[in-house]
Parts: sequence; C-alpha cells; structure tokens
Amino acid sequence: MHEQLPRVDQSVDSVVGLITLYQHVHQKAMHVNDKPDKENKPAFTSKLLAHYFSSKCSPVIDARRNYRHELCMIKLPLIIDVLLFKNMETQLDECTEPAVAAAQNNDTDNNESSSTDTSLLVTLLELVAPQRLIAYRQLMVRELHSEQFPLLNEFEVLHAYKCGLFQECLDMCRNYVNLMLRAGCLKNQHFETALPTLFGLLDDEILSFFGIIRFMYPSWYLFVVKFPEYCAISLLTLSIYLMVQCQKKLRSDSFHESLQLVRYVHDRVFPADDKEHYLDRLILKLSYCSLKLYIVNSAMNM
Repeated sequence: MHEQLPRVDQSVDSVVGLITLYQHVHQKAMHVNDKPDKENKPAFTSKLLAHYFSSKCSPVIDARRNYRHELCMIKLPLIIDVLLFKNMETQLDECTEPAVAAAQNNDTDNNESSSTDTSLLVTLLELVAPQRLIAYRQLMVRELHSEQFPLLNEFEVLHAYKCGLFQECLDMCRNYVNLMLRAGCLKNQHFETALPTLFGLLDDEILSFFGIIRFMYPSWYLFVVKFPEYCAISLLTLSIYLMVQCQKKLRSDSFHESLQLVRYVHDRVFPADDKEHYLDRLILKLSYCSLKLYIVNSAMNM
C-alpha cells in the first residue's frame, strides 16, 4: 500500500494522487457509496516499483528496457503501474533533450505541453486497452474453443508482437494455423478491418497496406458500403502474416516452409475466384513478397 511507503519520490505521490482523484470522481459520478474501500486503495506491484527505482537511480539504459519488458509481460497490469512508468519515461526523455525551451515563446511552450499530454494519454491507452481486450476475448475462447472449432485470442497475439515477444507470438500463431489446417474450418474467425480503431494493434507494414486503401477511399464508411465483403480478413491470414514477421525478427531458418505455407493458403484456401476474401489474398501476397525480399537481402549481406 502507498501509505506504507516513505515519502521519497514526488512522481509516486503524484500518480497515487491522480488515481485517488479518479476514484473519488468516479464514486461521485456513479453515486457509489462514499465509504472508503480498503481493497480499492492505490497499490503498486512490488516488482515493478523496484524496477522504477532502479531505472531512476541507474544511468544505464538497460534498466529502463528491463522495466518496460517487465511491464509488458504482465497480462493485466495495474493502471497505477502504467502511469508511473510513463511518468518516469517522460521525465527521462525530457532530461536527454537539448535545452531549447528558452528560445521558444510562451505559445510554443503551451503547444508542446499539450502535445506531450496527448502523447502520454495515447500511449497509456495503447498499453492498457489491449489488456482489457485480451481478458474479454479470452472468455469467448475458453468457452468455444475445440479441436474441431479452434479459436485464437487475436488481441493476445498482437499484444505479444507489439511488446517484442516474437517467439511467443510465433508459437501461438503456428499452433493456431496447424489446428485450423487440420480442422478444415479455415474461415471461421475474422479480424475486423472496418474498424480503424483496431489499426493501432498492427505493425507499420500492414498499416501501410490499409493506408493505401484509405488514400483511395478517404471515407471508410463509403468504402464499407461499396465493398461490404472487404470489412474483415480471416484470422488465419493475420496469423500467417504475423508468423512471417516474427520469423524475420528472429532470423529463423524455416523461411522455405513459410513460403510454401503462404502459397498453399493463397492458392487453395482463398483461390482467385473467391471474391469475398480478396483482402486476404492481397495480404498473403504482401507476406510472400516481403519474405522473399528479406531472404534476398539477407543473402546479399552475408
């Protein structure tokens, strides 16, 4: 509990104060009983708090990386832990930037402060939101998953990839693809592409793919109305794409098998006359070309 900590750090006190203020406002807005709840008092995860103090005291950048990695490894992090990490990271970034604030006017300072606050909020949402999506989807997967009807928690896979846990992401995707190919129900689960809010879970390469579509059709609503069959891609396709990306990151030695897998799914599962899965074919082509280009570049650099 926070009251058991000595008052040695202003950031810790500020984060606790923010959480306490939120809880108070939430109680008033929701007309919750005003009696204090001991179980809801702000509390840090002890291991993450130790990483925080280590990062603050150590000039070595590895301490900060270890702190970030430990936070990403927790499946359901506390918001207070995330806020403390972002507060520390923002302070360290400000210390390493050139001292140019004196040369700027007050308006510029205010704009930069507003930009920093917005960036902090976006980063916080990117860290916390996937955890809620993972927990929500896991209930469905646990209830419906079977060998005859395999399901994957796509948010867990995408979060692992975003956190740099490439081997974990690769294993989950490979297991899912193998189950899907054995079961034969290859199109039973989809990833919604009609919801741009989910694009933040994807990486730059596939985002560029959807970005080209947005250039052609700036209004996503009109695009969905005109091409309703392109509102989603198969999770099988997304899994194969992530497998390819993870293998490149890990410098795997099974590229040939992956190329065969991509071609098989492209030609057999989503054949040319299957107009409903046109986006799947394009993403599989993207995966195939990207992997071949990586193989060629790797050979040239040897």
